[in-house]
Amino acid sequence: MFELPGNTLGMIWLDARQTDNPENDNMSVRAAVFDAKGTETSETLVDERVCDCCPTSAAVTSSGPLVAYRDRSGEEIRDISVSRLENNKWSPARVVHDDGWQIEACPVNGPALAAEGRTVAVAWFTAAGEQGRAFVAFSEDAGATFGAPIRVDDESSTGRVGVALTRDGSAIVSWMQLVDKRATLQFRRVARSGRRGPAQTIATADGSRPTGYPRMIRRGDEILFAWTEGRGEDPTTLHTAAARLPPE
Repeated sequence: MFELPGNTLGMIWLDARQTDNPENDNMSVRAAVFDAKGTETSETLVDERVCDCCPTSAAVTSSGPLVAYRDRSGEEIRDISVSRLENNKWSPARVVHDDGWQIEACPVNGPALAAEGRTVAVAWFTAAGEQGRAFVAFSEDAGATFGAPIRVDDESSTGRVGVALTRDGSAIVSWMQLVDKRATLQFRRVARSGRRGPAQTIATADGSRPTGYPRMIRRGDEILFAWTEGRGEDPTTLHTAAARLPPE
């Protein structure tokens, strides 16, 4: 969900209405606008063919809303694309970076967006070349174009990324990776120049995959994290943590 002028609410989602159609069974991304009473006032197709279950992300720039999602080409290339709402129309999909990740299944690993004014940071996961990696890229024109990707992890990643912008335009990026067969939630500060601060660990959990998606948001000089854990037959539990912004 994202805010729009006039006390209205925007929403994007993965839409499965065509998946039972033998002539066009694509998952799509759609967007809608709701007024202050919760009544839908419009609905729009953003992209007619996308990855089946990678979550979407949205942020509002000073030039309007920007959405990110994992696209899907006819050759099963599933890289991250963005679309901007301009003059009440969603722009054609623009690939953030040509990773060239070809995979004939959904990796269940969506992107994360953050925006302040016209500065945007997008974080994502790819396993192109059979190696899991997490990246972040910056835009200074509200998501119209992005700079070169900056690798976030040091050795490998299982994705599930998060991103937040600081006051100076740096990004705090979180990601999951396996350390001694334990799922580990880490984060670090990344400057637009490409300079990276030290990686810091928030939590570790047993098992090869995290439960759900960790969430992260900046509040003043703190970063707040939330994630779920489930161990063996124990019920899934929700955890939170706060960390000071790491220095530049």
